[in-house]
Amino acid sequence: MSVPKKIHLYRMVHWQNIATILQNGLCCKNHPNADANYINIGHQQLILDRHTYPIPFKNSGTLGEYIPFYFGGHSPMLYLINNGYQGVQQLPQEDIVFIVSTFTKIKETGLEFVFTDRNAKLSLANYYQSEKDLDKIQWNIVKSKYWRNDETNVARQDYKQAEFLVRNYIPVSCITAIVVKTEQRRLFFINLAKELGIELEVHRDGNSKLFY
Repeated sequence: MSVPKKIHLYRMVHWQNIATILQNGLCCKNHPNADANYINIGHQQLILDRHTYPIPFKNSGTLGEYIPFYFGGHSPMLYLINNGYQGVQQLPQEDIVFIVSTFTKIKETGLEFVFTDRNAKLSLANYYQSEKDLDKIQWNIVKSKYWRNDETNVARQDYKQAEFLVRNYIPVSCITAIVVKTEQRRLFFINLAKELGIELEVHRDGNSKLFY
């Protein structure tokens, strides 16, 4: 699969974080506008470990300084969250929201970014800073709903978790949409956006394109 003409980026967050995000933007933990009450989802120790894991470019800091996105849905981490596996706190999918941006939005806004061809925390992960290297992503895998390793590809799960990472802060203007699991949540966020005076596309994932 070749590089898509329009590259969508997806960040999973707890639904209770959305109100603050729509007011302040997406922030890394140490940003001045970071939400002190932000609810983390996923593997808590892995989240902590990222704060000291170096980006392999000069003056690029650590993973903890970046806001991570996936290139597709149906991530292994969402699977762990939905099932409560491997020490991850179990949450129903309706409590998860996908924040959507695009590579073009991030680039045009001039934000600093890096991306990886697999889970960024793995020693084998390759890091990139140039748009021309987007062909290094295994697009057929990151866009697939199925990611289990087998004899044809023993690293499929790792490639599925390729990351796009934006340093420090992402303004609300870079959020193109949010995607939710249920109609109840869709209506809730439509009303929230109206209350905040924000134009925002809110979609329900009725065809399971991102959620399981």
